[in-house]
Order: sequence, then C-alpha cells, then structure tokens
Amino acid sequence: MSTIPSASRLQILMGALALVSAAAIAAVWLLLIQSPTASDSPPAPSPPALSPSDLQVAAPTISREEFYRQELAPLLDKARMENRASADKAIDRMHLEFDRFRTGIPGFVADLASWRTRFGIMRRLSRDKWENLWRATEDPASEELKSYMLQKFEHHILAQDELQNAVGSSLNEFKDDVTANRNRLLAEIKVALRTSDMNLDFAKPDFASFQREFDQFIARRVETNATDSLVNATVNLLANGVAGFAAEQLVAQLIVRFVAAQAVSAGVEAAAAGGSTTAGGASWLGGPLGAVVGVGAGLAVGAVVDWWVTDKFKAKLTDELTTYLDNLERDMIRGVRATAERPARIGLHDALHNAADKFYDIQSQAALHAL
Repeated sequence: MSTIPSASRLQILMGALALVSAAAIAAVWLLLIQSPTASDSPPAPSPPALSPSDLQVAAPTISREEFYRQELAPLLDKARMENRASADKAIDRMHLEFDRFRTGIPGFVADLASWRTRFGIMRRLSRDKWENLWRATEDPASEELKSYMLQKFEHHILAQDELQNAVGSSLNEFKDDVTANRNRLLAEIKVALRTSDMNLDFAKPDFASFQREFDQFIARRVETNATDSLVNATVNLLANGVAGFAAEQLVAQLIVRFVAAQAVSAGVEAAAAGGSTTAGGASWLGGPLGAVVGVGAGLAVGAVVDWWVTDKFKAKLTDELTTYLDNLERDMIRGVRATAERPARIGLHDALHNAADKFYDIQSQAALHAL
C-alpha cells in the first residue's frame, strides 16, 4: 500500500480548513442578511390625528354684567372709598377753620375790657337810648352799640365773608378731590378695557365711546334729580365739577343751605347756655350769614349789659362765645334735630358722605350703561 507524502497531506488539510472557514463565513453572512434589524421592525402605532377643535379648549363667554362685576366694579368701589375720604378731608378743613375763629376770642374779650372800648360802649349805649325815644319803631340804624360790637366781632373772630369762604373752600376742595378721583377711575377703566382678554359675548366698546356714554349718562341722571334736597344739590356740584362746568353758583346755594337754620339755632343755644337773651335779636343783620355774625355780636352786647353787675365779665363772655362757636360748628357739620319750631336739618358731614354714595350709584349705573 502506497503512502501519501507528507507535503500532500499538509495541502489537503489546508484545503479542508479553507472550505470549513468559507462555509462558516457563508453561514454567518446568511444569518445577518436574514435576521430582522431595528429599521425592519414594525413601526410603533402613531397617535390618531387631532383636529384644531381637539387641540383648543373653548373658553366660556362672559356677559356684559359679568365683565362689569369682575373688571369695573372693584374700580368703582375704590373710587367710592376715595370720595368718602375726600368728604372727611373737607370736614377736617371746616374744623380747622373753626379753630381759627376760636383763637380770636381772647383778643375780642380783651378789646371789650379795655378802657377805650368801655368809653365807646357807654357813649353809644346812651345815644341809642336817646335816639330810640323819638322813634315809633326800632330802627337798626340807630343801634350804634350793636354796630360797634359787630365791627369788633368781625375784626377779631368771624366776619360774614370768612364763614362763607370757610364753607366754600370745604365744598370746592371736596369737588376738586372727587374730580381727581373720577379722572383716576377713568384711567383705570381704560386699562381694563384694553388689557382684558376675556371671551365676551358682546362687542367691547373703545374707551372714547365708553367715556362719552359714561359722562352723558351722569349728566342726564343729575339733570333729572330735584335740587331741593341738600344731598342732590351736592351731587349736582360734583357732577358739574367732573364735567368741568363752573360751580360757583351751586357753592353759594349750598352755603346758604348749610348755614341758615344751623346758625340761628346754635346762637340761641349758646345764648341760653351763657344766660344772655340779647343774641336772639340777631335778625337785624338779615340773611343766614348775617344771622351768624349778628348772634355772636349779640352775645357781646348781652355780656356788656351784664358787665356792670358782675366781676366775671371776661370769663363769662369767653364761655358764651366759645359755646356759641362750638354749637355753630357742631350744627353746621352734624346737623340739627327737629323741634316744635323747626324741621331737622342735615349737616355738612352727612351731606357730603351721602352725596359720595349717591354719586357712586350714578357712576356705577353709568359704567354698566357705557358697556
């Protein structure tokens, strides 16, 4: 038996290994080709397509009344509180004015107690009595003592124009403050109308249209109010002020309303408290403001008449005049109660606060209407 040479056996072995390697490579290649890859895997199910209505949730619509309640009512409430604070500020000014009036009492009393004024009083008192003997009725022109006291009272304590200016200044300050509050309110409403992104069920007006309707509604409402009421007259003053109209005549009317009954009643109460009866004859000056000054001067006349029988002239007159001004201040600011002779009268405090509340009602209605 022949044997295969070693070299031939080596070649055969190498060939067999080559065939095995080729077969292995071919098997691996087939496996790679046929196995699924990531890109060949079935795609994940995609979410269903969304329509625009599914992507956007519709906001609920807001009515005119709801818009007013959410956006404008808080601004109007704030303006109301500011107007009431302005009323308190005007009252504080009146208190300061009366404090100033009271500072003149010591100088007035000292003047009446001086020797120069004493001789002037005696001369005029005797002349009044002589003149009145020849007159069938009392003539104010012959009452030199009252005129003499009046001049000194007005110089030291209170003149007619000073009281008028005090009331007028308080009313004008109140009116000007309410006008400023109204302008601030409209500025805040303007911002609310421009920046609100609510879904409204009505056509939101532009600010110019809103302000025009707002002002016109207030003018119509105020015009229909009767002005015989002190509160309505004060509301008219505010409305004219915010509209830019002259309000001097309304201020003058209000001064008369505030002063008329309060002045006389306060003077009579002061006279009774001081034990004098001369103050009751103050009508000789005429008019409510004249009555105020006349009552004060009448108190001085009564004190002078009693001067000859008492050693407490200065203290007595000081107490009477202080009581008078205190009563006058109280009645003008707080009002007077009803009596058998007169009805109740509202004072400056309640008139201004009630006017602020009523003006709030009108502005609230105007704002809702202007929407």
